[in-house]
Amino acid sequence: MCFEDLGNFEKLVGFIVLTWLSCSSHSLPCNVSLAESCPASLYYVPRTRKSLEETAALFHVNLNAINRTTEGFLIAINCSCLAGHDEFTWHVEYEVQPEDTWDVISSKFGSFVVEYPERKLIPSQIVTLDTLCGCSGSADTVTYKVTKGDTLYTICSRFGADLNKTVKLNRIENAEFIHNGDVIFIPEPEGLPNLIVLDNKDSSTKKASKSRINAVVGAISAAFAIILLTVIFVSWKNCKKKGSQVPIFYSRKMDHLHSYFDSRTFLTKSVESIVSSFNSSKAILFPYHEVRVATSNFSMSLKIGQGSYGSVYLGKLRGTDVAIKQMKNTKSKEFLSEINILCKVQHSNLIELIGYAAGGDSLYLVYEFAQNGALSDHLHVSSDRGYKPLDWTMRVQIALDAAKGLEYIHKHTKPYYVHRDVKTSNILLDSNFRAKIADFGLVKLLEHSPEVGAAASRIVGTFGYLSPEYVRDGRVTTKTDVYAFGVVLMELLTGQQALSRDANPGNNNYSEHRTVVDYMLSALNDTQKPMIELAKCIDPNLTHYHKDSVLEMALLSKDCVGDNWNQRPDMSEVVFRLSHIFVSSEEWEKQPCTQTES
Repeated sequence: MCFEDLGNFEKLVGFIVLTWLSCSSHSLPCNVSLAESCPASLYYVPRTRKSLEETAALFHVNLNAINRTTEGFLIAINCSCLAGHDEFTWHVEYEVQPEDTWDVISSKFGSFVVEYPERKLIPSQIVTLDTLCGCSGSADTVTYKVTKGDTLYTICSRFGADLNKTVKLNRIENAEFIHNGDVIFIPEPEGLPNLIVLDNKDSSTKKASKSRINAVVGAISAAFAIILLTVIFVSWKNCKKKGSQVPIFYSRKMDHLHSYFDSRTFLTKSVESIVSSFNSSKAILFPYHEVRVATSNFSMSLKIGQGSYGSVYLGKLRGTDVAIKQMKNTKSKEFLSEINILCKVQHSNLIELIGYAAGGDSLYLVYEFAQNGALSDHLHVSSDRGYKPLDWTMRVQIALDAAKGLEYIHKHTKPYYVHRDVKTSNILLDSNFRAKIADFGLVKLLEHSPEVGAAASRIVGTFGYLSPEYVRDGRVTTKTDVYAFGVVLMELLTGQQALSRDANPGNNNYSEHRTVVDYMLSALNDTQKPMIELAKCIDPNLTHYHKDSVLEMALLSKDCVGDNWNQRPDMSEVVFRLSHIFVSSEEWEKQPCTQTES
């Protein structure tokens, strides 16, 4: 009887061991996902208290990639299935310390490191660690270490994840058996925002703070928060249409703002009214993790542009190709300006704002994707980008499209707007090479009329496109944009940049800068035979063009950049003249190529 009991006991032990082996997931095989790489996260709980900076240094990531959680840190990484690996991992460099063993190193990194006991650890040696991570379709996946008291149900509830998907991804045969120390992968964790908290200062810093200083800081914080919310309220009030549920901001600063007000009941009602005003059918508030997934964690391979206010990435959000502009949160003024303007205006020749997001100390604007990039790329670096030169009629069409977009904000909106940064890199081309004006971060409002103008407190914009009166007096009118548009016309004609070392390709002396305006005006000074000198300025890539139309556009560009702003044409006149040039160019294009210039 004892032997029978012993046999049953061995079977029970064997069953438990097999169950433990089947459900203890130590890595995620590459064959569980079609993706070779994906944005992922590590839910890192350090053994001892660590700061954001210390954690960033340990994992060799930027501070932007880390958010503090209720227990530790959430670290954004790029997970991949590398050559020679059968499982998904993320590589991190580490300098071996004298007391290190593989178990010690793994413990330092939250038990996420793959241990290789056969490899000898030499102090001061730099080793590459394989950190466990996972990919599951296009969704974010979190690597998590099971702690005492955890069950799959409580883990999935905390992370807002689907229990069945988690069981399937981790190949768990019995959901009731998970163990302290197991590493599991949590797919599509929609509850992450609830786990992210504001960074806490060191306790020593808190103890050193005096009550009077706290009171002053509290008052300043309250004033700043009220001002910020007022600005947001004013910006969004005008674009509010139909109410829709708004996802939560992931930004630590927004979390701080909400927690600040939540602790002050006397402001609750006003805060609720302001938050409710965020609802808009015009622009979508995307969760931060969606933006990260859409850009493969802001992969350099998806970077399609770089501006003065940040980088632009190609992404795919909810099945649609989009352009995502990443801005530092210090650029909140420009961020709000773009939202404010693009919520109020809608025109086929203005770039469409789809939505926005915030997180990781950055702000994000999501636009429609212009498949053919910026006009500047086609005029100045076309061979480098693999673009074919733009033909003459296409150039006129692009000029006309851009002119219509500017005319709309100058004449058909209330209040009226001055763009203040019209340039070829802010004119984007869609799949049909139709132009759209972009980048409204520097827009100036004209409350009364386009002619009255306004004074600028500082000069902003791009050198080479700035009108003389704007630089001299800070005077902003719609004619400020007309001047910049005249420069764009000259770039379309010559292929030259607005400002270069020397705009004349025949001059090898690069000792000083020269503008395309000076270059063109010198050619147009010959009033007797202007086409002779003008022909020398035409873009060499423009092998065929209509002489009369080229001359008309050149004269229009000259009028646009006139020193006397009052005598420049307005954008309505520019549209009218370009429409005539476009019709003439189309008629010429249909005829045998007899009126061409090479």
